[in-house]
Amino acid sequence: MTNASFLSRVSPVLILSSAILIIHLMLLFLALPPVYLASKFWLIHLFLTPLTLVAIYFIQQRHATDSKSVGKNFFIYMIAKMLLTLLFLSPWLIYKDEFSRPMVYQFFAIFFPLLFMETFVLIKLLNPKSPE
Repeated sequence: MTNASFLSRVSPVLILSSAILIIHLMLLFLALPPVYLASKFWLIHLFLTPLTLVAIYFIQQRHATDSKSVGKNFFIYMIAKMLLTLLFLSPWLIYKDEFSRPMVYQFFAIFFPLLFMETFVLIKLLNPKSPE
């Protein structure tokens, strides 16, 4: 796998992630209550985008070496992602303060679009169109 190949695979994720960040910033500064801006919203982007990119990289690597183990690797990755998500959100879930709800709401508003894009990219990777 070349760097160009990897970049072509993750470009939709990077574009969506950038668009989400821009929309998120616009909402924070123009529409949402100030408590949303005061929370550490930027941590969400620093956590989710690299996690998504790393997942695509490793699953693509495993697919290149052993295409039969990709399902198992994806399942292991999803379990790890859930555990890392719980670990990431634990400060806001355990020590509830005025930033807890805004942080959790923002997290899942970013998490789900990235999850859908990640799934789309991985399905495209694992099921390439066959020439007819």
